[in-house]
Amino acid sequence: MLHAKPTAGRPGEHLTRLVYELLDAHDDTARLAADLMVDPCWQAHLEYLRDLQRVGREALAQACDWEEAPPTSAPTL
Repeated sequence: MLHAKPTAGRPGEHLTRLVYELLDAHDDTARLAADLMVDPCWQAHLEYLRDLQRVGREALAQACDWEEAPPTSAPTL
């Protein structure tokens, strides 16, 4: 269980742990509700949770990589 007040560490470390906890909770929900997949509404929601978790983990990994080695110049659009 995470606490609301972060302990000493990198500024984004507490946020990173919180996001991973939320992603794991989504995964737990999807696993617990797997038997409900016969209901089209649950099926769509569980697919959404899986996609959200994938995108969230990818974004978090990119953010962690950026925090460790920020780019030397601004990205071009």
